[in-house]
Amino acid sequence: MAHLDKAALRGIFRYRPQALPASEDPAAPPSDLRRIRWRRFSADPARMTAIYIGGGLLWVLGGDPLLSAWLAGAELSPMLGPLANALLITASGGLLYRLLSVQVETTRRAHLVQDTRLAEFIEMIVDMAFIKDREGRYLLFNSAGARLAGKPLAECLGQDDRALFPADMALKRMAADRQVIANGHPLNREDTFDIGGERRILQSTQWPYRDADDRIIGVVGIARDITARKQADERSWRARDELESRVRARTAELVTANRTLERLIAARVQTEIALRDSEERFRQLAEHIREVFWVYGIVEERLLYVSPAYEEIWGRAVRNFQERPLDWLEAVHPDDRPRIQAAHTAKLESGRLDEEYRIVRPDGTIRWIWDRGFPIRDAAGHVYRIAGLAEDITARKLAEDQLRRQQVELAKMSRLSLAVELASNLAHELNQPLAAIVAYTQACLTLLREDTADPRELTGTLEEVVNQGLRAGGIIRHLRGLVQKHPAAQTEIDLNALIRAVIHYAQLELRQADITVRLELTEPLPAILADDMQIQLVVLYLVRNAIEAMQDTDDAPRELLLRTTPLDTGTVHATVRDSGPGFGPEVLERLFQPFFTTKSAGMGLGLSVSRSLIESQGGQLWATPNQPDRGVSFHFSLPVYTHYR
Repeated sequence: MAHLDKAALRGIFRYRPQALPASEDPAAPPSDLRRIRWRRFSADPARMTAIYIGGGLLWVLGGDPLLSAWLAGAELSPMLGPLANALLITASGGLLYRLLSVQVETTRRAHLVQDTRLAEFIEMIVDMAFIKDREGRYLLFNSAGARLAGKPLAECLGQDDRALFPADMALKRMAADRQVIANGHPLNREDTFDIGGERRILQSTQWPYRDADDRIIGVVGIARDITARKQADERSWRARDELESRVRARTAELVTANRTLERLIAARVQTEIALRDSEERFRQLAEHIREVFWVYGIVEERLLYVSPAYEEIWGRAVRNFQERPLDWLEAVHPDDRPRIQAAHTAKLESGRLDEEYRIVRPDGTIRWIWDRGFPIRDAAGHVYRIAGLAEDITARKLAEDQLRRQQVELAKMSRLSLAVELASNLAHELNQPLAAIVAYTQACLTLLREDTADPRELTGTLEEVVNQGLRAGGIIRHLRGLVQKHPAAQTEIDLNALIRAVIHYAQLELRQADITVRLELTEPLPAILADDMQIQLVVLYLVRNAIEAMQDTDDAPRELLLRTTPLDTGTVHATVRDSGPGFGPEVLERLFQPFFTTKSAGMGLGLSVSRSLIESQGGQLWATPNQPDRGVSFHFSLPVYTHYR
């Protein structure tokens, strides 16, 4: 039990509340005021003794003799008797004073012991315990409350909450005290305060403090710091929530795992059933397919299975593999056997095989075989089997040989047709230089027949004759080189100058067809790398193709547009655009196919040969319909000359 010395008790009870006088509590009922006055009056031994002695003396000296004489009808007795009675009353008054003093002292000591025990009891409480008066001053306070306030216990007594605690806490506690005093009922509450920079949670109970007359003279209360418990509860709740969450998650995982296991079991059962069905289907498939299906074991170093088609293709019995595992290799053509033996050895390391070879059947016939194999791996990823198919491709090989022969013949015919097509085109080319040679020669002869002409004046005309002859010879040489497939001589070419030269050559045909030529040539244009004569032929063919397309357009203007632009840093783009009737989508798809033509007298090789010439120079040739205008635009691109400066 906590010990309190006398000084501490004097400090504790220095502010012990007393009953209010009647004059200080006008709100009290009259009966309560009279009772309070009587108790305060009777609590004083000296006053009670004086009243007793005074009353006794008055009775002895005045009332008793008169009463005795009246009753006896005699004269008054001598004064000696009353004096004795007065002395007796005085002595008994002293005894009464002593008894009353002892009683008051005993009562005071009893109250002191009771208050001491109350103080010791409050001091024993680990929570803050207190008694306040009606003004909120602490009459009794324990050490736990003083520690919470952060002050010595002696400094806390007689102070109110505003002097001990933060403002918000003091206001709440004083409001609670007023509520208890006003209602007269206990009050339980839980508040959160900021004390010393820490968040503290106090659970308090307060009830009225009454005197002996049951009047409310203050407030008694206990306040417990439940911050740690609350934090522990919060941690417990969080732990419980986390545990419940983990339990739910684990339960969900177990349910999921259980369902997954059920699905796996069901899938395994279905897999086993499917495996049996698959094995049966595999057996039936392997026995009925036309290819030879084989399985080679890496560890066993032998063929584990060969399908029955082996007997039909090889012409040898399957049972021979048991006695002669390399029976299939002995049937390989002697010229192909070394290569197949090497491929068979290599497949053991790579697990793959892809070879074509010939076999010689027992009847002497030769068949072509396409043999291919692929690896089969175990659960660890190691190759432990090689499975493959050996297909009889004899018919395909014969067809390929026949196709190659036909392609050779077709190539010959194509080159001949190309020569005919080019010859018809070159007839126009050769006509102009030959006509120019004849004209220049006739002019020279006319001048020479006139003796007045100076032969030196004919030099320029004769040079033109030579140039036209050289031009015709170049055209013929180019035709010969094209037919003989001689490599093209690529040089640096000015595409704009080439196009202007072609338009100059075709000027007569353009005038005869009443076609307007419009040139949109970008200047300067990077030089291209190509064969001069081949590009001239392509441009000339595209121009003549446009002239022929616009011959039947009488109701629309005939216009030929030639445009050049750099497509990017390494390519030049050229366009030949006409205003003819154009083509439908089905014609555009087949436009560059050999022997396809929309002309009644054409062979269908011009565009195909032109595309081949452009592609041989590293470029591309394509066509697009003019939208929304009429006609078709042919485009070609050629690489830029990399050493162009």
